[in-house]
Amino acid sequence: MPLQHTPFLDPLSHAMIPVVNGITRRLLLRLGVAEEQRSLAGIPVHLYRLGDGPGLPVVLIHGIADSALTWAFMLHGMAKIGPVYAIDLPGFGQSGYPRGRRYARIDEHVAVVRALVAQEIGRPALLVGNSLGGWIAARLALEAPELARGIMMLDPGGAGLEGRPSWEPFVNTVAVPDLRTVRLIFRQMFGSQPLIMALHLGQRSFQTLFLRDPVAQFVAAASEDEFFRPEDLAAIRVPTALVWGQKDHFLPAGSFEFFRDNLPAPAVLTLPGCGHLPQRERPLQVVRFVKKFVEERLSCDNEDLSF
Repeated sequence: MPLQHTPFLDPLSHAMIPVVNGITRRLLLRLGVAEEQRSLAGIPVHLYRLGDGPGLPVVLIHGIADSALTWAFMLHGMAKIGPVYAIDLPGFGQSGYPRGRRYARIDEHVAVVRALVAQEIGRPALLVGNSLGGWIAARLALEAPELARGIMMLDPGGAGLEGRPSWEPFVNTVAVPDLRTVRLIFRQMFGSQPLIMALHLGQRSFQTLFLRDPVAQFVAAASEDEFFRPEDLAAIRVPTALVWGQKDHFLPAGSFEFFRDNLPAPAVLTLPGCGHLPQRERPLQVVRFVKKFVEERLSCDNEDLSF
């Protein structure tokens, strides 16, 4: 039965995601996760940190319209590898904006993560990114491979495919002109029908996330030369891994194959029944895969390497 809009639930719907995020944040803090504010690449940035000292640092980079809280179910598992840093990208979560603008370009997102690794962490890190976060991780690995011991992309964005026209349906969808489109995104993004039904209560707050400037203006400003070409991915010189939810219909068709076929010998995990956000739908499987990737491909990264 199709999900429908129930107007009398609108106040609850507007509040749902902020309330859930607030509860999640308080739980993380009670479980020993620290939150910090930094100025990175000239932008005020908020992040969560768990662990300190030796080990391979892990940087978790969320996707569009999301926040660092998307990694809540993975933080403690990742901390067994090394200190974990989950960052709110500019304009998302509790982070600020670039001066004079209410959104950040892809190069500015990359610069923020670059500053986090170079200035705050002080040694190469494993970059784990979902969607936009995967795009950022791969861009950073291309531009500054000395900062990345490896990259793991979960349903990454940024596939060049057939150019901007191949992304137009996605652009039109994330403009969320109505609640019917919100419900379409639910079906495209998530693999679990019970989860989709539960999200129905928060459809107004979900729509608001996509209508905010950091999403709408980022999508409008994106140009074709910012997307990956096959030769860009082939030029990455650090170990790579790709996680893909087989029920992800949010990104343009062909995105999985683009990354699988053009990354240099990636470790690949496909997740049946999972959608666009494996860190939320399959966190334990993803954590196990990350640990295996580190053990098999990044064994030397357990050393406390510095620049």
